[in-house]
Amino acid sequence: MILVALLVVSFAIWGIADIFTGYGQQTLIEVGDTEISPQDYQRAQQDVLRTMSQDAGRALSLQEARAAGLDQRVLERLVGGAAVDTHASHLGLSISDEALLEQIMKDPSFQDGAGNFSPLAFQSALRNIGMSEGAYLQTLREQTLRRQLLVTVGEVASSPKAVIDALNRFNEERRILKYVLVPKSAAEAPGDPTEEDLKAYYDNHKQTFTQPEYRKVGLIAVTPDTVRDELNITEADIKARTSPRRTRSVRPRHGMCSRLLLPSAEEAEKVAAKIEAGTDFVEAAKELGLSESDIDLGTVAKKDLADSVVAEEAFKLEKDEVSKPVTGKLGGVVLLRVTEITPGKIPTFEEAKANIENDLVKERASGAIFDMHDKVEDELASGATLEETAGKLKLDYVVVDQVDRTGPTDGTQLEAPAQKELLNGVFATDAGIENDPIDARDEGVVWYEVLGITPETLQPFDEVRSEVEKGWRGEATRNQVKTYTDKLISELNSGSKTLEGVASDLGQEVLPTSALKRDDITVNVLPPAVQQAFTLPKGGYGSAASGATKAASCSRWKISSSRPRSTPAHSSSWARGSGCSIARTSSRNISASSSRPTA
Repeated sequence: MILVALLVVSFAIWGIADIFTGYGQQTLIEVGDTEISPQDYQRAQQDVLRTMSQDAGRALSLQEARAAGLDQRVLERLVGGAAVDTHASHLGLSISDEALLEQIMKDPSFQDGAGNFSPLAFQSALRNIGMSEGAYLQTLREQTLRRQLLVTVGEVASSPKAVIDALNRFNEERRILKYVLVPKSAAEAPGDPTEEDLKAYYDNHKQTFTQPEYRKVGLIAVTPDTVRDELNITEADIKARTSPRRTRSVRPRHGMCSRLLLPSAEEAEKVAAKIEAGTDFVEAAKELGLSESDIDLGTVAKKDLADSVVAEEAFKLEKDEVSKPVTGKLGGVVLLRVTEITPGKIPTFEEAKANIENDLVKERASGAIFDMHDKVEDELASGATLEETAGKLKLDYVVVDQVDRTGPTDGTQLEAPAQKELLNGVFATDAGIENDPIDARDEGVVWYEVLGITPETLQPFDEVRSEVEKGWRGEATRNQVKTYTDKLISELNSGSKTLEGVASDLGQEVLPTSALKRDDITVNVLPPAVQQAFTLPKGGYGSAASGATKAASCSRWKISSSRPRSTPAHSSSWARGSGCSIARTSSRNISASSSRPTA
């Protein structure tokens, strides 16, 4: 209710400016002073899609997720967050990088079994969610500021102490999990399906095998490039812009960087000595159980590294040089190596010429685009078709034979600005209807028409038989693993087996987590497992899908017997495994506080 009230007030004060106007431009949505870009929308969409897939127990297609309300959920998240961000900005709220780094180090998801920050776990988590350190810091900064503001709003309301205590007990209750990863190979293979099995799977998953609606589209796009020749930009114009731009054209230095994380300074010194004696950097990592992908940061700029101390040392290195042990702000000790360097420099006139010319085109094109817009509209008003208009004005009339709601499906590129808005318009109209052009502002104007519609079609069973069999095998494997883990649960609950014994039989080890609250997530342990942990009695076991991509997990869950640490909220997501987890509750601790609840 607090968040809803805040949003109502925010909309009343700031308003929401043209939510879907200019889709594909730099700003998709404006809420007060906060702008949301198409890239922000895509990131939020992927995050919500992962969550919906986890809830469904399988990977949902974009079409399935949209039918289940994906777009509405993404919009609610973005608009709600932007309203809070705008209010936080007006209040002058901010958070430093140092505070964010401290928050990361206290996050149980990035800690080892002893409760210490693990740089390896941090890097593994970032790889799993597909984010750079810089992007994660920005996301965490937004979430923390929003939480600060909502806590402040929450302090205004007065609630009965009994309600506050009950909420605190519920929110602060924690579980410590111990779990064992169960490989898929541990369960019996599902065997070969019969024709009846495949047809039953096909009938139960028809949406998966349904081709989306396709449309044939004709369009004219007037962009800065379209009117480039009319602008008469000379080399003198470009040179006149070169001098003031030189200091702004410095390219940042980039490097292909590797980072080897060590548990202590002593261990780092030992590894550094081995490397100095001739051991290859990658081989030294492999001796520690790390693969080349574990240490490879890829090509990075200085700003891409969250830890400023590590970034500073990395960009002092020469090509193929290995650093001395570096202790960063995030804790842990690292050895660094840079294998390729792209130095920053001020480009020459010839190197900068194309970019400067493109900038001038964008600056000067608006008048020519506006004139062309009027000419196109005049032709269409006189009764000319879009194709005839293009021919008369010497514009390109482009026909795309087949697009769905995500774009062309034949591998061709949709050469037009505001592509998302264009596709939305294409699927909101009908064949033969004259449509208003799409104003892509600095990127130009697009006119479009639907030339034909192919309705959504269920593909015949015989045409998709191989896909049906693949889907059946995946589901059958998950069922087999579930059956196997259910059997293990029965044996564990009866006392005929122990979790340590199960781990030994599987050639695995018992792994611990830190104290988790109801909405926490950590490596290998997805929300269904955490939720189940809070329903089990003391000494009970349960099962759920793991976060490992090639394993299930069996877990013994134990509720903390000591007061837990604060767990910052974050938005991580993990690849869904094909198996289950087994849990045991051994003790309980509910911690309460007399302060008001913060969520």
